[in-house]
Amino acid sequence: TDNSYVQNLLLAAENVEAFKKAIEHDIHKIVNAVKKIFPVDGKTPELATVIQFLKTWFETEHIDRGLLVKEWAKGNRVSAIQRTESGANAGGGNKTDRNPDYEHTLDTLDVEIAMATLPMDFNIYELPGSVYRRAKEIVKKKESPFKEWSAALRATPGILDYSRAAIFALIRSAHPEFYHYPGRLQGYINANLTETDHENPTEEALTAARHTPEKDAVEEANRQLAAARGEYVEGISDPNDPKWVKTGTSQPTTEPELVKNVGNGIFDVSALMQNSSTHGTETNPETTSNVQVQKADSDEKQAGDAVQAGEGDLGTGKEAVTVENQNQAETHQNNDSVSQSEPEAQQNVPESQQEEPEAAWPEYFEPGRYEGVPNEVYHAANGISSTQVKDARVSLMYFNARHVEKTIVKERSPVLDMGNLVHVLALQPENLEAEFSVEPEIPEGAFTTTATLREFIDAHNASLPALLSADDIKALLEEYNATLPSQMPLGASVDETYASYEQLPEEFQRIENGTKHTATAMKACIKEYN
Repeated sequence: TDNSYVQNLLLAAENVEAFKKAIEHDIHKIVNAVKKIFPVDGKTPELATVIQFLKTWFETEHIDRGLLVKEWAKGNRVSAIQRTESGANAGGGNKTDRNPDYEHTLDTLDVEIAMATLPMDFNIYELPGSVYRRAKEIVKKKESPFKEWSAALRATPGILDYSRAAIFALIRSAHPEFYHYPGRLQGYINANLTETDHENPTEEALTAARHTPEKDAVEEANRQLAAARGEYVEGISDPNDPKWVKTGTSQPTTEPELVKNVGNGIFDVSALMQNSSTHGTETNPETTSNVQVQKADSDEKQAGDAVQAGEGDLGTGKEAVTVENQNQAETHQNNDSVSQSEPEAQQNVPESQQEEPEAAWPEYFEPGRYEGVPNEVYHAANGISSTQVKDARVSLMYFNARHVEKTIVKERSPVLDMGNLVHVLALQPENLEAEFSVEPEIPEGAFTTTATLREFIDAHNASLPALLSADDIKALLEEYNATLPSQMPLGASVDETYASYEQLPEEFQRIENGTKHTATAMKACIKEYN
């Protein structure tokens, strides 16, 4: 034949083994499907395309062949019909913003969901290797919130039809606590997962997805990961955060620091002494100018002491006191009047009891050991806790997994719960209701079991008046019926019926005079009266 359409169909059938073995019914259905996808009066399809469809049609389950034909008719050359766990069509046949050669499945969707849950921004179309490896690890370990997002999106019909930007924008625009509530999460997905052009996402969708094509993907991802580990990264970390150590290059502040680091573990507390309430009133103040403190290599937040006015027994403070007293002695020798009158003045002036100055704590604690730090100051200070230091000494990878990535869940035990309870009761009683659920006291007389409830109901029923018996009810009915007027009999004959009709009140005698009194009309009036 000279018909190229039929020639291509015959050649395709010869190259598909399943077609040659098919029964007549299947051949009839697949030929109709080919006509629907490639109209006879339209453009002649390529032989390779027809062969691809024939193979795909025979490989597809019987129940999905109708969907396969619809997808091919729309121009989506899908190789299989993917379904969600509920049995709905998962889509995946239309063109999206992904690479045309990229086969998008529910498994690849999981990787995209895992990447969208990461905090850093990157080019979502040129994925950094570190981000992709981290996403694969999240999928393998089924970490939260990926696990909850995956379960919700996998159950969404047509989820594979949406662009990568739409998936990223949906996840990154959601409230961070939504994944704890499956119903609320599914409602959020149904309300916000909308897209008209899957192949060309809008600028709003790319912005919500935090797509950053202008940045170097690998370098930016590494910078974000470093910032997530707690390292200072220029352009990401806040330089004004008190946890970062300020060097000499920082802008000087108008207000002097109370405790100044002069190097080699020496701290100047003269500013702290000047702010003391008793500064200048004491006759011979023993000041501590330079204090040697133990220096630590980490930013561990430990309990320490505030340097107070009048305290001179730390480190080299005794030397400072000795030098000052020697200078005072030389001054007394050079001034006779002062040296002669001062002892008398000291004898005449009574010793006044000085008030202890209020401790002043620096906003930023330098590495060292401090004692007597109040609980609220300790928890608000910079640095890390002793537990974090112990975990870091075990392994930095363990520290990162437990405190930064939070992939290691804190195990609970009765002993740990009791320790936390004692800690809160002793140091943070205001947090008791927020961190612990206290069993309420049951008020006296409350119903606690079925037996107590039944006992109350029985007692209440016993207090009610006794119900009437059947005989009493019958007697009351008969007594009441006796007071009612007696009914008129309908009568067995016309004469009896007429006699009863004549005894009716005038308002019930509906038959007009001069007309025939039929038995039916008279009985109707009697029934109305009765």
